[in-house]
Amino acid sequence: MERNLKKLNPELFTAQKILVAVSTGVDSMVLLDLLEKLALPIGVAHVNHQLRAESEIEAVFLANYCREKKLPFYQTLWQQPVEKGMEAGARKFRYQFFADVMEKENYDLLVTAHHSDDQAETMLMRLVRGGSLQAHAGIQRIQPFTKGRLLRPLLNEPKESLISYAKENQLVYFEDASNQSEQYFRNRIRQKVVPLLKAENPQFLRHIQQFQQQLNDAETALKWGLKENLNNVKKTDQGWNFKLSDLPEISASRYYFLQFFFQMIAEDTNLLISQQQLQQMLALINDGPSQWSQDLGDDWQFRRSYQQFSLTPKQMVVTESFQIGLHQEKKLSDGTCFNLRKKTQISAEKANFQVFLPATTAFPLTIRKRQTGDRIQLTKDLRKKVSRYFIDQKISVDLREKAWLVEDANGEILAILPFVNSCLSNSLETDKILYILDYFD
Repeated sequence: MERNLKKLNPELFTAQKILVAVSTGVDSMVLLDLLEKLALPIGVAHVNHQLRAESEIEAVFLANYCREKKLPFYQTLWQQPVEKGMEAGARKFRYQFFADVMEKENYDLLVTAHHSDDQAETMLMRLVRGGSLQAHAGIQRIQPFTKGRLLRPLLNEPKESLISYAKENQLVYFEDASNQSEQYFRNRIRQKVVPLLKAENPQFLRHIQQFQQQLNDAETALKWGLKENLNNVKKTDQGWNFKLSDLPEISASRYYFLQFFFQMIAEDTNLLISQQQLQQMLALINDGPSQWSQDLGDDWQFRRSYQQFSLTPKQMVVTESFQIGLHQEKKLSDGTCFNLRKKTQISAEKANFQVFLPATTAFPLTIRKRQTGDRIQLTKDLRKKVSRYFIDQKISVDLREKAWLVEDANGEILAILPFVNSCLSNSLETDKILYILDYFD
């Protein structure tokens, strides 16, 4: 086992400081013993989850062990265990502690004692629950972690080998009684499913390892094939965008493009995209309208606007309606400003858009968002639905939502800001213009 450890994990010998996650179970005690024999620069990290009466005894044992061996020892208590999602909560707390220790004490490699039985259990669990290609690929031998890396050097070793090693080397370790409880999904897989598969084929664990490697290779090949497409994704101040032409031509490749795209930005967005969401986006991309949007989580929105796709934070849509009279100014919380003045008065700054109003204008004006059935008189002979105007001008959905309508006291729409004035406010007939509504965005 020691020979395999050295042969398959060269990272152990290039790391400056190694932090070993030790629970005092047989797996982690074997790993600790192996690393000690290699005389590597190690420290030990332990989390007392306080879920069992034996936890305190195990923590004291490990503290004494490290003191005798003169190994740096770091431990913490899980003070507030969660009532739901115990396994996930414990794992999150555990790895956050490891990350904190690594950053504070300058460790560049974290090692854990996951083995091939763990790999089989994980892949079976994820297969039952569903998930992505990356998730089905199981536990990775090595991956980035905080400012360093996370290594699982025993991933090719079966549980039986670890138990045999512990007995041969007379290692002290503790059995976690909760591992026998069928309350946890992993335990049910471990106790009922994996033994049946091992009995069906003694090479089951080896086949799982081979399959896991094939899945990793397949993901690598797919990423390489989509490298140019993914490189065309642009990061902006608002989020990310790419063009329709940046997508692969075939639907299957588009699916993986989306999967890798969200994987690529996960650290910045904290977005967890479900398979259902991916399939919905793929269907809309392939067969949906030229403009649509899909909410992702509480904070993000994925949009298509004709040939452009974007992922941006959700914006609060201003839905207020207000009136404005002559010599009045209205400022909104997002910085938008409206100012109604006489033509003879000079504006302090140049407006983004202006509505020109004749003396016959019925005041006060109402500034509001569009409603179903709104129409605007574009020319003497052309009266068009506002929605139709947006479609004809190929105005994107997000800009439509930001647009304002200017309505006079008689209910006539005088302008769509910041796009067009009605024929009732025609800047060409300057002799009839008496008032100007300035719009600042």
